[in-house]
Amino acid sequence: MADFSETSISRNAKRVYTAEIADVNTFNTLVQAFADDTTMEITKNRSSATYKTRIDYTDADGDENGYILVYGTSNDQLSDAVSLLTGNETTETLAGVGGSAAEADGEEYWAVKFSCTKNVTIGSKVHEDSFTVTIGKNYMLITGFAYDATLEALETWADTQDAMA
Repeated sequence: MADFSETSISRNAKRVYTAEIADVNTFNTLVQAFADDTTMEITKNRSSATYKTRIDYTDADGDENGYILVYGTSNDQLSDAVSLLTGNETTETLAGVGGSAAEADGEEYWAVKFSCTKNVTIGSKVHEDSFTVTIGKNYMLITGFAYDATLEALETWADTQDAMA
């Protein structure tokens, strides 16, 4: 019977920011900077995005009557859904509230994931390192990389980003 032979070493690394990114525009600028960067010599394909917030429903007395989580694949999509579900008497009545609905402060979350590859030279041989980078509101996660050169390139780039301090 044939045996398995190891074909790669998969490692993960996470950078937690000292302060989470305060607003979606700063976040989107950071994501675009990552996508546009050529200094790391990484091929990047945006594979998914999640934009999330919470809408609180309060009754006529101002008591919380429930909430819903709203998701989108872009900030524009999320904003459209929030607009539909808040400040709309018909929607609020259908929810059985009879009061109002508003986006909850501090409950938003954003994350964008990239599928990436980097060619790493070790000795005279070139190795392709395939991995995933997730940029979130309060962290950057690198999953599945194998080579120190990949981590070093990403670390060097992240060090230049004020939002990732």
